[in-house]
Amino acid sequence: MTDTIQTPADTAADEATTAVKAEEFAHLDPADIIIGTNVRTDLRPDHKEFRKSIKERGVLEAVTVYRNEDGQHVLLRGQRRTVTAAEVGTPTGLIPARVVPQPDDADRIGDQMVENIHRAGMREAEIVAGVEQLALLGVSAAQIAKRTSIDRPTVNAALAVTKADQTRNRLDSGDLTLEEAAIFAEFEHDPEAVQRLESTKRWRRSLAHEAQRLRDEAAEREADAAEVERLRAEGLPVLSAEEVAEADEVLRIERLVTAEDEPLPEEEWPNVPGARVHVVKEWVYPEDEYDEESQEGTDDEAEDYEPAEPYQQYVPVWVVTDLDSSGLRRRGGGSGGTTTTDSGDEGESEEEAEARREERRRVIANNKAWASAETVRREWLATLVARKTAPKGAEALICEAVVTGHHSLSKAMDHRHPTLFTLLGIDVPSGYYGAGHDECHKIATKASTPKAATMTTLAAVVAAWEATTGKHSWRNPTAWDARVLGALVEWGYQPSEVERILLGEEPQSSTEDDSDDAEASDSAA
Repeated sequence: MTDTIQTPADTAADEATTAVKAEEFAHLDPADIIIGTNVRTDLRPDHKEFRKSIKERGVLEAVTVYRNEDGQHVLLRGQRRTVTAAEVGTPTGLIPARVVPQPDDADRIGDQMVENIHRAGMREAEIVAGVEQLALLGVSAAQIAKRTSIDRPTVNAALAVTKADQTRNRLDSGDLTLEEAAIFAEFEHDPEAVQRLESTKRWRRSLAHEAQRLRDEAAEREADAAEVERLRAEGLPVLSAEEVAEADEVLRIERLVTAEDEPLPEEEWPNVPGARVHVVKEWVYPEDEYDEESQEGTDDEAEDYEPAEPYQQYVPVWVVTDLDSSGLRRRGGGSGGTTTTDSGDEGESEEEAEARREERRRVIANNKAWASAETVRREWLATLVARKTAPKGAEALICEAVVTGHHSLSKAMDHRHPTLFTLLGIDVPSGYYGAGHDECHKIATKASTPKAATMTTLAAVVAAWEATTGKHSWRNPTAWDARVLGALVEWGYQPSEVERILLGEEPQSSTEDDSDDAEASDSAA
């Protein structure tokens, strides 16, 4: 008779087989699962992408449960998935579950801690790779967002990075975040723009603001070039922007005189040797059409009156770039040399003239910066007003606006909150006075919980403030401007340099010198 000797390896194999037999796989109703004791307490219930994924695609990774003495399933791992599935539902109403023997408390706690502590999310470079693979399969950006429950801006950013090799390499190396990489990818074809973005990043300023300035400047150059081509099509000898920049002088013929010290008649300007046309932009300030004595209306309507905003328009100006060849000369003598600028009032010293030109350059630069910042700020505010929970300190801001009856809020209330509609992505009601009452009522009644009501009221307050801002804000900032913008900064908004003026901060030097626009305006305006 031969004795059977069981080796340690055989024993381990038998135990493993027994453990496997003790496990089961089942599909369970998440509402029937008992939530056992768990070391994790923060389930991040407001993570909307996760909730959306569970609702649309179900629980993809099985949870782990055991049966208690009463035969009920008690959760061991997968608390967040189970709770969310019970709240939002799944396509089948069930979730996959791995049923294991009941562990002792020490093993349970240890396993739960290991699962949460050592869990690592996907790197942003891996997200980009995954999005790229889906796109190559023909999946649209909208479908990628739906399938993965990744928000659409992140999907768009990932797709942008896949088309920019240099930027993608920087993302892979960890030099850029995905949000930063999306901005660099947009301008990768423009070395000067990339250099400005690098400077902005190095000085820890807002890339979003600098990127918007680059977009606006590009749009302005395109508009300028289109106007040049339009006038050239009419037969005018128009200088391009490059020709203006290369010229030693650009002098208006209307400010020059003949050898006899006589102004040249306008009809003779095109006949001047070397005469060209320079397209400049001039500010137009509409006359105030409101006349208190002649206008009919109530006092309330009079107080609500606002003058028309000034605007810029293209003006073709006849100029010469070579004074000696033109046969003309400056008023008071002299025949050439350097670029002539508008010297302003007679008797003005050179120091005073330069100070005035410098101020003009500052105003032009800050006005452009403000217009760009407004685009970025309103996009950020749209995300703020979409929140379900108000940020810390919101109640104090609301209280101050309501109790003090700040004019921005009272004005918005009188006009049925048009900017609030814009930020919420709702069409602004139009019509006679009182239009929008029903729409405002819908917004208010939709906020049926205390948290929602607070958030909706905050949205109305910040939208009312935003409606009163403009290029005048950086010139004449108020205490309320500082109060609201300061709150936005506390809640995560990164202001541009020009916006920091509202906070009482001196703006730092820009990453680009805007003097070219001002000089061009001065030299031929």
